[in-house]
Amino acid sequence: MHTTSVSFPRGYDPVLMPDPTLLVIEDAREHAILVRVAARRALPGLDVRVAGDGREGIAYLAGTPPFQDRRSHPIPSLIILDLIMPEVDGFEVLKWIKEKRGADKLPVVVLTSSPDPEAETKSMALGASAFYQKPMDLDGLGKVVREIVESYLGEELLAGSLGSSL
Repeated sequence: MHTTSVSFPRGYDPVLMPDPTLLVIEDAREHAILVRVAARRALPGLDVRVAGDGREGIAYLAGTPPFQDRRSHPIPSLIILDLIMPEVDGFEVLKWIKEKRGADKLPVVVLTSSPDPEAETKSMALGASAFYQKPMDLDGLGKVVREIVESYLGEELLAGSLGSSL
């Protein structure tokens, strides 16, 4: 009888690895809800968290209260970030992420309705992985979010991470 062994990287346990988490940093509640719904339709079972503004997004990523328990508030596999937010805008969030060791490896996709023609260039210079102009219609928004989620988290789905823990 021939047996095949599979070796995983040190510390990796496929049974204990959490499903991917999406963090949406968006101050417009209705947009955040639409992004959450579209993301879950793209990948059923996806853990979607929402931070209501840039300050809350940074607190979540930093693991400061009330987000210090990483079992309850896991580090995201992907961030979808709006730029236009009061107090701490998306550019400031990108700067913070860029300056933090480890956080700078997280894929951050900017999804914004910013009319600033320099927004994409500035976002990419600050470390954004991709830039999307937010569609004005619900169907368009759903399609863009699906494309983002499938592009960045599709490999995890194909690897069997989502829905594999029994």
